[in-house]
Amino acid sequence: KEKSRWLTIASNPEENEILILTHNSGSTYKKTLIGLPAGSKVKMSWLGAGLSPSDDKKVMVCFASDVGIAAIRPIIKERVGKCEISLSHLNKGVTAFDGEISELAKLYTNLSYENADSLSKSKEQLKKSIDKYGNTAMYLLSGQKDDAGAMKIFLTENGIDIKNIKTEYFRGLK
Repeated sequence: KEKSRWLTIASNPEENEILILTHNSGSTYKKTLIGLPAGSKVKMSWLGAGLSPSDDKKVMVCFASDVGIAAIRPIIKERVGKCEISLSHLNKGVTAFDGEISELAKLYTNLSYENADSLSKSKEQLKKSIDKYGNTAMYLLSGQKDDAGAMKIFLTENGIDIKNIKTEYFRGLK
């Protein structure tokens, strides 16, 4: 079953704050959310974890499109230093976690992090991981439906078994 998100909690339970990332589309909902003062109480429901990586894979290859980086960030923070991780971020102006993840990549040799300015560049980056790891890796895709869907097709066309691919789409609230 494919998941779709409107916004993402971009923090782990161990962190002392809740980070929420979403595009500010100008909707009433998002204006209200962004306008909340620090310390406001927010009640949430319908929390999912469709990108939970399996523990039997020693390698994670991640693709995040735009705000999809928010779903990948807590996974990176939890797994860095424990397994091999490759992350390609198709950056469409969302740089919220770029500095933090770049610093982690400097500290941990098992994390590679690359920004891309086009889907074709992200495909080039993932192709290197496909060639290196094949079906021994878990592939996590997160972001806009067109981008994540295209990457899912790209992976299967390059021999990655569908059972090794987890995808979450972001569609946003109107």
